[in-house]
Amino acid sequence: MSGSLSGLRVLESSVQLAGPYCGRLLGELGAEVIKVEPPDGEASRRSPPFFNGASLSYLYWNANKRSVLLNLKDRSGREVFLDIAKKSDVVVSNYRPGVMERLGLGYNDLKKLNPRIIYASITGFGTFGPLSSNAGYDMIAQAMSGLADANMCPDGSPKINSMSLDYSSAMMAVIGILAALHHRERTGEGQFIDISLQDVGLIYGQHLIGQHLCGMNYRSGNRRQAFAPFNVYRTKDGHAVIAIDEDRRWEAFLSAIGRGEAIKDPRFADVKSRVKNYDEVDRLILSWTSGLETDEVVRVVKEAGGASCAVRTMPQVMTDEHLRKRGMIGEIDYASIGKVPYVGSSLKMSETPGRVESLGPVMGADTDYVLKEVLGYTNERLKDLRRAGAVA
Repeated sequence: MSGSLSGLRVLESSVQLAGPYCGRLLGELGAEVIKVEPPDGEASRRSPPFFNGASLSYLYWNANKRSVLLNLKDRSGREVFLDIAKKSDVVVSNYRPGVMERLGLGYNDLKKLNPRIIYASITGFGTFGPLSSNAGYDMIAQAMSGLADANMCPDGSPKINSMSLDYSSAMMAVIGILAALHHRERTGEGQFIDISLQDVGLIYGQHLIGQHLCGMNYRSGNRRQAFAPFNVYRTKDGHAVIAIDEDRRWEAFLSAIGRGEAIKDPRFADVKSRVKNYDEVDRLILSWTSGLETDEVVRVVKEAGGASCAVRTMPQVMTDEHLRKRGMIGEIDYASIGKVPYVGSSLKMSETPGRVESLGPVMGADTDYVLKEVLGYTNERLKDLRRAGAVA
């Protein structure tokens, strides 16, 4: 596959989302990503949703990869893993701290064989600190980083956002890998990268920390506390986002909706006043939006210089002409399943854009290729490994 990372080899031993998505992003940029799975396949192959019998979770998170089936509980299977690591530039893993080390496949083990190796670990709480041994999932990280509390529901219960920290943690890992590659280019040294979902959650919520320290209500739900209005409002046929940042646009908006008298209301005099009186701002706007259809609300706000859009459903997103033109929504042929809807690469680059050329590989489809072509194993050795249960 061509791309800015063409010629880079990534060895991925990970499960479900954060590690696999990190590998996918590197694959979108042209890296050869060899995904090591256990003999019965990686767990996300059995995770819903299913499309014609295949897990879309697996197909999406593992695009542009090769699949190799290895039994890492077997000594010979671990030796194969080490042989691949010797010929790789990057290793990606998201197993709990200690798992790969107990197998003899941790960073310190691999760098003895390949001092240039870059090893990215993505876990719930990182590899050091009092909580490092705890199991960590997106929901846990959102709760432990304050995000769930900040997304408080109207009934007072915390809310877990459906946008997973696994994706953003994968992106942070890719940033670390790219920086480590640059460092290696200058020094010849590999290094270990430690990404924690909780750390990333704290980064996403640092504006909330600022609001808390300044005595503001950081439990803002859909509101954005830096400006008012920045919120979601009910309309006659749905919901609309309305975002107005400058006083002059607010005044133009009030005039457009026939509330010009409110321009002189001291509660709405400037951004600071409107944020302080957010409830009154929302009531004023809702009294207008609730009687109009969404398209009309969006039109009026935009003409007044503000930003607005309808809150779309997922079926509407899947048919969005703009996203299709940008290659973000499409279909791709997959084995015996037929055409599968997929999400493309957001890495738009003039010379080496990100590409999704294939979805998650058929289980074990590349075992023979990697062991014979990459490692130079003979057919006899491959047969011996299969008989021993080290390779599936």
